Amino acid sequence: MRTLASIILVLLLSFSAAPPLFAGELKTFSREITGQPEEYTIEVGGKLDPHNVELAIENLGDSPVKDPRLTVNGLYDWFDIHTMAAEITRGCTTDEDKALAIWEWILWKRYQLSPFDLSAAHPVRGMNGFGYGICGHSAYMLKALCLAAGVQARVQEIWGHTVNEAFWDGKWHFLDSNVKVYYLGRDNRTLASLAELEKEPWLIQRTIHPRDPWLKPIDPPGRNEEFVRYIVSALDNYVDTSSDSVIFTNYSMAWNLKPGMKLLRWWEPRLAKFEGSDKRAIVPSRYANGQIIWEPDLDKLDMKDYIEVVDNVTTKWSKGGKGPAIQVDYLQDDQNSRPSRVKLPLDSPWPAVGGRFSCTMVKDPGCAVSVFYGEPEWFDGNLYTYRWGSGRETDTFDLDHFIRDSQPAYHYDIGFMLNGRGKGSVPRTAGVDWFRSETDLQISPHAIPALKLGRNVIRYWDASPGQRKVRITFTWREVDDNHAPSRVSEAVSPKEAKSLTPVLEWKAVADPDPGDSVADYQVMLSLRPDCRWPLSNTVYRNLGSGETRWQVPATFLNPGTTYYWKVRSRDSRGAISDWGEIFSFTTSAKAK
Repeated sequence: MRTLASIILVLLLSFSAAPPLFAGELKTFSREITGQPEEYTIEVGGKLDPHNVELAIENLGDSPVKDPRLTVNGLYDWFDIHTMAAEITRGCTTDEDKALAIWEWILWKRYQLSPFDLSAAHPVRGMNGFGYGICGHSAYMLKALCLAAGVQARVQEIWGHTVNEAFWDGKWHFLDSNVKVYYLGRDNRTLASLAELEKEPWLIQRTIHPRDPWLKPIDPPGRNEEFVRYIVSALDNYVDTSSDSVIFTNYSMAWNLKPGMKLLRWWEPRLAKFEGSDKRAIVPSRYANGQIIWEPDLDKLDMKDYIEVVDNVTTKWSKGGKGPAIQVDYLQDDQNSRPSRVKLPLDSPWPAVGGRFSCTMVKDPGCAVSVFYGEPEWFDGNLYTYRWGSGRETDTFDLDHFIRDSQPAYHYDIGFMLNGRGKGSVPRTAGVDWFRSETDLQISPHAIPALKLGRNVIRYWDASPGQRKVRITFTWREVDDNHAPSRVSEAVSPKEAKSLTPVLEWKAVADPDPGDSVADYQVMLSLRPDCRWPLSNTVYRNLGSGETRWQVPATFLNPGTTYYWKVRSRDSRGAISDWGEIFSFTTSAKAK
């Protein structure tokens, strides 16, 4: 009898595995790369950003390609902590801007779910592979990225929650990239520190704690008080360094794309697999899958550089091109009776969540081949043993439960035990003459280099010397059936505000699609002329309607100060406009 959890899991996986119903023709663009670095462009048509489907990279050459890397429009080089930090903080000139850019980057690239893998607290592991984590993961990622960008940062444990502080302008500032909030200080100009919040809980009480800026600005009852309880219990608050060993580990996306190997990455959960045990009935709201497929041409590739010999194994190239591709070296006899053993190492910088292995086993009469997941032993394999009969036999083995039982899995071995026969007048051997490995991966959809509407600049490079032959293929669907609303380009009021709770008003915009309408607007208010960061989360809010006016909440503005604001819109089918023009107003010196 199925439990409720197992029924939920089946339903969720069935829903996740269903192909997305996107309009538009499937388009592909392939490019063969022989030099590096190499740069080329892809033009994407339509009315909105496309639905990216698949990105494939294949090694068509005869030597490994070391550390292949790819960016689209200068983004997605998340190779290590330093390239991530450099990309996130590009154009930032102050420690404040760097810290806030990192805080914002983490906000919308993470689903709230705790991975089993402790190394997921490192940004390279967490953001490339899982794409989810809880407050502790977010806090350690922010600390790691800030330090890589040259900004002091620390993790603070507060009762029941984990947050950050970053240091700029001579003081610490509270940042919470899990709850997506920071708190404006009493001066209504600078961000408060944890010490300030412990003493002045009203700074927390006046702040909206957003789940998404497109939600209406109403916290559930008690939500603000929940965060007050977390923060003001000062005796429970302390600086936490328990995961420093993780974030100071030099994780990277280094790996070798071997001859005959293909990496596939999908923006949708095509495999419907995810990190976790079979009993875990929780599927992230959005996650991606991928595969590393390795099927080398063993008539051309000598496997000596790709296998790990344990005992008495060689390749046919060392035997003058005779026999199986991987085979016994010195045939077993009375003086050499132990079986031959060899491992085929399989690696990935992304976490493996399953896989399959197929191979053709070759044996002469009286010989044997055993196949293992993991270390090859001297007895029957845990995947298969081919003892009876002779000739060639091809089989496929499901690795899912082996890989899940050994998570986190970034490496596994397929082992072979080979028994030949050196006794008698006719030597008899055993070996493997063909294989195909499929390693199923968990890949965050935010980490896959995505095409945008218009001209896309693709840049490829790797760390291999000499020539390479790599094919890169993008697959996507263009969106032709929906337009975004127009940009908000005209403000109605105010120019000068005599109140500290002024009403911001702008001219309505239209949606060009017949039957479509503007469903709601979103407003951001800032002290910065470029309006890059909101003054507070409370003044970065959605109206929840097509109304074109919004009143600034009390207590956030100062008299005699210039403020900047902008608006964007969303239509009834979810298409979002670009941000509109940046408007400004000045509060009068006597404003109240």
